[in-house]
Amino acid sequence: MLTLAHTSDLHVCEHLRPADLIVVLNAFLADVKAQAVDLIVIAGDLFDRRSTPEERIVLAEFLQEAASIAGVFIVKGNHDVAGDLTIFGRLETHLPLVVMDRPTLPEGARVHGRFGIIALPWADKSHFVSHLDAGVDSEKTRLMTIEAMETLLVGLHAEASRLRAEGFVPILVSHLMVAGSVTSTGQVMQGVGIELTPYAIQEIGCEYAALGHVHKSQSWFDGRVSYSGSPVRQNFGESEPKGYNLVSFNEDGSFAGLEFRPLPAREILLLEADWTQTAGQGDAICTPGQLAEIKGALVRFRYRIGAGQLHTVDEDTLRRFLLDHGAAEVKLEAVVQHETRVRSESIGASKSIADKLQAYFDAKGMSITPEQQARLADKVTTIEREG
Repeated sequence: MLTLAHTSDLHVCEHLRPADLIVVLNAFLADVKAQAVDLIVIAGDLFDRRSTPEERIVLAEFLQEAASIAGVFIVKGNHDVAGDLTIFGRLETHLPLVVMDRPTLPEGARVHGRFGIIALPWADKSHFVSHLDAGVDSEKTRLMTIEAMETLLVGLHAEASRLRAEGFVPILVSHLMVAGSVTSTGQVMQGVGIELTPYAIQEIGCEYAALGHVHKSQSWFDGRVSYSGSPVRQNFGESEPKGYNLVSFNEDGSFAGLEFRPLPAREILLLEADWTQTAGQGDAICTPGQLAEIKGALVRFRYRIGAGQLHTVDEDTLRRFLLDHGAAEVKLEAVVQHETRVRSESIGASKSIADKLQAYFDAKGMSITPEQQARLADKVTTIEREG
């Protein structure tokens, strides 16, 4: 039995809870070591943006430890800046550590043990049309992009066939957008770069396609084409389980199955309050049971409130309350309820100001004393006379 571990979208960033990521990466290393995997693939977006020295140290330590367990193969993602990953291919490691920032060319697949690894890093239209004249219209550009991608896929298919004929297990490692894939919030992603259908990816002919880019784990063709998702929560919308894909192959190299292995990503706690009648603060924001769950969580606090009461909420105090009770990070969301004012028909039908006031009181269910009525009558008489 052959196995590989597939992860992606680490987004190492000193501003995105790096300590959380280190805990999760250490758990990943411990699990893949226990599973005695034969290969580790990382499908892009190792960084969140151009890396800093501190971020490179975090990634280097993780990759060196990973390459002491199994061979490590990496492709470039859309967040990885050109040249930012190449230095890691020069780290001294016990087993191969390979960074692939270009699509695999004919007879250019990387081989490790019985695996043949084909790379398809992130590519957008600019990669395919940069040589075109500026006067080429958008429709021709679109058609030429499709043609270029189809030609590339034909080449990858030929390389997968060659590997299979030579007795290797062909694996695709790619950072790309799959048409119809969904985000953590359930939305179908559209119009982001070049899209490939699951069928087009499957037709390349690899036993397994390890994909990165979408942070929610999902797969097609019984797991043979799969996103592992990100191992940690990159934002408050990612409430789904986080982990990595453990992929197994039979002795003949055929795909045997995929297991999603959970990792200890910090939990998201959603708290909701209805303050449409009275704005709450402090202890009123949650129950005692919820208060106990705040510690260590990413707290998303959503409160409903009338537009007229919005100014009564002190968000700084609210945030401080949650942090003081152990929240790792807080996101506040105000759902403002605007009042719809409906004018009473009797008010519109009234002719004098006194009649309108009485109709208003009746509509509101208000009662006033005879003394108040007398004072109002005097005021109304004065207004009408001066008007």
